Amino acid sequence: MKKLVILALCLGMLSVRGLAQDATDSAKKEPDATKKEPDATKKELSAKQLEEMKKSLEEQQKQIERLKQEAAERDRALGEMQKQVQDEIDRQAAAKTETPGFVQASLTPSPTLNQTAGTMNPATAMPSQPWAVLKVSDSVNFRFGAVVQGTYEATQDPVSEGYSQNFYLRRARVSILGTMPAGVSVFFQTDDPRVGNAGTNGVKAVNTGFQIQDFYLQWAFAGKAAALQAGLFLVPTLRQTLTSVSTFLSLDLPTWGQQEGTVEEQTGGRDYGVGMNGALFDSHLSYRVGAFSGYRAPSGPSLTPPLGTEAGSRNPLRFAGRIMWDFFDSEYGYSYAGTYLGKQKVLAIAGFGDGQGDYQSYGGDAFFNWPLEFGSVTAEGDYRKIHRNSFIYNVNGTPTTLPGQYTVFGNVGVYFADAKLQPFFRYEVLRFADVVNEPKNQTRFGGGLNFYILGQNAKITPYYERVQPNVQPVTAQIKDFNRFVCQFQGSF
Repeated sequence: MKKLVILALCLGMLSVRGLAQDATDSAKKEPDATKKEPDATKKELSAKQLEEMKKSLEEQQKQIERLKQEAAERDRALGEMQKQVQDEIDRQAAAKTETPGFVQASLTPSPTLNQTAGTMNPATAMPSQPWAVLKVSDSVNFRFGAVVQGTYEATQDPVSEGYSQNFYLRRARVSILGTMPAGVSVFFQTDDPRVGNAGTNGVKAVNTGFQIQDFYLQWAFAGKAAALQAGLFLVPTLRQTLTSVSTFLSLDLPTWGQQEGTVEEQTGGRDYGVGMNGALFDSHLSYRVGAFSGYRAPSGPSLTPPLGTEAGSRNPLRFAGRIMWDFFDSEYGYSYAGTYLGKQKVLAIAGFGDGQGDYQSYGGDAFFNWPLEFGSVTAEGDYRKIHRNSFIYNVNGTPTTLPGQYTVFGNVGVYFADAKLQPFFRYEVLRFADVVNEPKNQTRFGGGLNFYILGQNAKITPYYERVQPNVQPVTAQIKDFNRFVCQFQGSF
């Protein structure tokens, strides 16, 4: 019995111990309700940080927007200040220009020169030639210019094969352009051409004296659209005869560009008359027409007595007109440029007609000038035809005629801006219609180089030409012969 009690007590104690052990293990395994798992804490902290970062970024974005607005305000204020400064500079420049007195010439277009850009005047024809300007008042000014071309020429003699050599002034020109209110302008130009030249006869021309080259009044009553012109001015024919002499690409005028000059009694491509000129369609279409004195017939034979001799100058007037289309930059002006040295994009085609009584002539020309990365390229071609006529012209007491013929002129050049050099090639043809005049046919070709010291204002042009007459004179040793020229040009 005692043993059973002791056994029961032992089993009870073991049971209590086992229950205690189980309770202890359970306590170790079950988490504390008052404590949180470390991962959950970390997750909660990460969410708070993200929320705070988001709020911080939003504040920074708002601050950036405020800074942008402030920068924009500062830029606007700076722009207004710059505009005020530029306006003040322009105002002072305008005030200086409007002050009576001499205005300094410049190689860039000046406000004074631009005042008459709406009319056909010589200032628009010489883009690189500055003028000395005398400002008389706000609406009246005078511009002064000059061109001198000192020349050396050596022409081969077909008889001896030697060379005739001469130093002379190809041109010595002085010009004045006056502009006034209401589109009124007056242009005067005088010249003493070929002074000092002894030619091939050895007689030096030293007392030729200056002659009036141009002298006309113009009224641009409709701005660029239409202007009246009266006086002594260029007859609207070939482009090369209308080109400013200071801007020639290939040294000079065409050899046969003015075959009618003697019988039409014109002077250097000019004649006395009245005309109209203008430019339409944003100056892409330009025109010029005129009625000129032309050839003046001498007095006629005596009529039946007691009537006396018929009065002279009763023959018709001379009429000429020219129309031109510029596809890109416009060229509206009294004379054109022979080359623009990369300053303009020009593609122009033109046609003209010229006539007086039995005399009739027509032709056309094309001109191309295009800027390139290294400079520019220039090309031109002119064609003129003179119809055969039987009219006898009494030129200074000598009967003469103007035979049927046509002429072709062309030149091309490439300008290298960095080197200031422009090599060019020139070609000319003269062909007569009648068989009897075919021996007078001739071809000329050659080439040269323009070296621009200061644009068109100072340049040197050496040139070589080969002359090929149709037949060889029986008195000459050679038919074809050479011609060498070197010209020094200065202008302002």
